[in-house]
Amino acid sequence: MKQIPFPNKKYHIIYADPPWYFGKSGVYQSGGRPDRKLCDQYRLTKTKDLMNLKVSEIAEDTSVLLMWTTDAHLPDALQLIKCWGFKYNTVAFYWVKKYASGSICSNVGSWTMKNGEMCLLASKGNASKLIKTRNIKQLVEAVRTKHSQKPQEVRDRIVSLFGDISRIELFARQKIEGWDVWGDEV
Repeated sequence: MKQIPFPNKKYHIIYADPPWYFGKSGVYQSGGRPDRKLCDQYRLTKTKDLMNLKVSEIAEDTSVLLMWTTDAHLPDALQLIKCWGFKYNTVAFYWVKKYASGSICSNVGSWTMKNGEMCLLASKGNASKLIKTRNIKQLVEAVRTKHSQKPQEVRDRIVSLFGDISRIELFARQKIEGWDVWGDEV
């Protein structure tokens, strides 16, 4: 990751899509799209390097971390949550990826075909007091667009769940209205 200054502000919501390292080959095989190297899409980062980010320093005493992971990276994600000073709570969102036609995307996996990603929710302090409503659905069925770009619908659900409080997207690829962003692609 190129050196960009880490935020010097505290947040109640930290939303992260880490650029998980997929091993030496880094080949991403995807149904409907040609195979390609992930490093051609964005800069991959090893878990030990992600652990060096001072995320705990930008988290309010009462805050939530919502972090995307694949099932292959689940152990790393849980380790990273703890390292960043949070406690794992649940899977906040599960994104079932769809093609524009409405059919479900299927990517080659080691054991089964992969159809989605999960966004874990972890907390710091008494974060349950941040919840504004309890009617936000976990399942997100949305069209897959640019590689690894997450649906805007998830950000909208996060704001509905917790309200208009301080929030940042880490590893962001674009500026989003109402969000602070940090990442080498912004």
